[in-house]
Amino acid sequence: MLTVGFSLLMMATFAFWQRGLAVAFRKMRLGKLATRQYLVRSGLAVGGWLAYLTVLSETEVLTNMAVPLRIPVLVVLPLVGLAAYAVWSPGMRRFARFFPKQMTVYGQTMRIALELLVYGSYVQGVVPAHATFEGYNLGILVGLSAPLVGCLAFLSRSIGSRTLLAWNAAGLVLTGIELCVFVSTIISPELCGFRTGFAPDFGTMPYLLLLAVFIPSAVSMHLVSIAQILTVARRRAARQEYA
Repeated sequence: MLTVGFSLLMMATFAFWQRGLAVAFRKMRLGKLATRQYLVRSGLAVGGWLAYLTVLSETEVLTNMAVPLRIPVLVVLPLVGLAAYAVWSPGMRRFARFFPKQMTVYGQTMRIALELLVYGSYVQGVVPAHATFEGYNLGILVGLSAPLVGCLAFLSRSIGSRTLLAWNAAGLVLTGIELCVFVSTIISPELCGFRTGFAPDFGTMPYLLLLAVFIPSAVSMHLVSIAQILTVARRRAARQEYA
């Protein structure tokens, strides 16, 4: 049952980003052929990343928790490098401008499923209790609040960009705490005061998807939303300056 949950969330995450990319490329007026090519490339990139994770899983490279730096080096560091590229790339910033604003907020409801999978992994004995919402992981609050924040921001328009920016910042903090708990527990649970660590199965599929796909996806939604808000704020400031 847990494997089915991982598979469904993986499909939902992939469909979310493919749909958002398609809308963004259409707004950028790239043309049907170019849009199709970009979507195929993004699909191949995701497929390549999943294939890489599958190889790591099948070879059991990451299951030896006595060598804890393998997961941070082989999984986390490539994602950090990709995030750094996205932040500093003008092309990615331009893409963020056209990504559907509502999707970056409503999409965070997938955090509910993510945290339920984390808890399910704890029930299976793979993830320690302190990494779930029974411990230090409060990321589920982002998912629970996303529908309300989306309605207030885009339907009733009763909250402004500053409130939305604050919500995204709070979400990043909670996600950062979640990520720190995961990584610190992998590296040295005793040093951080935790009694238990991850089971070796955490270094296999589908559990690798938690750290390698789902959490980065949530971070990306926040970053895209923040980039959109700041871009609009800079444009307004520039218009006022030249008015």
